[in-house]
Amino acid sequence: MPPPRGLVLLAALWILGSWLICIGPQAPLHPTIAGFTPGIRLMVASLGVGLCAAWPLLRLSGPRERWPVRRTVLDLLTITTLAQVVLWPLRLTTAWSPSRLAMIDALMIAWSVVVAAFVAAALASGAARARTRAMLVCLGITGLGLPLEIACRSAGLPEPPAWALGPVLGPLSLTIPDASMRLDEAWVGLGIVLSFATLAWVRTWRVVRPRAPVAPCPADR
Repeated sequence: MPPPRGLVLLAALWILGSWLICIGPQAPLHPTIAGFTPGIRLMVASLGVGLCAAWPLLRLSGPRERWPVRRTVLDLLTITTLAQVVLWPLRLTTAWSPSRLAMIDALMIAWSVVVAAFVAAALASGAARARTRAMLVCLGITGLGLPLEIACRSAGLPEPPAWALGPVLGPLSLTIPDASMRLDEAWVGLGIVLSFATLAWVRTWRVVRPRAPVAPCPADR
């Protein structure tokens, strides 16, 4: 099952458009790390939106798939590979350490794995209601950090950890130079997100796995 050319093209156009909007073809007046950082942070946020909102919208609005899990996994591998091509060269224009950039990358991918589980389950169902629910879940995960951060600030609580802020605000919180969360704590939080991903995929497998036919009773023969 080869990756769909349409997905690769749309993902490339999303990345190109994000680069043009967030960074632009022209260098800032003062081409320093501080000058590039705001645009790069927007680029990271755009990648998170593309992985966890734009791709599910594209896939869930398409026809029913014969092999939903295979198609979803192949889609995920395709778009996350394209994201690596864009994300890691950003270190050339930032002061982020390799461990910090790896944490940003891993957190974004971990949440996209969670999203992919809901996409695969909805594709297996094929029902419009199931696809709508899955899309709402994907949108909720994408914007998870905003209501959580507002609630914590309103209640006077400490800032939520990066892993709990979702695939957009979570990585963004790690791009701030004076981020309050240490990387070792972030890696622990990554394990929590991966636990969510495992539970989501177990649920998906129960939905899509083939069921053995029930043998007829002797009295029915």
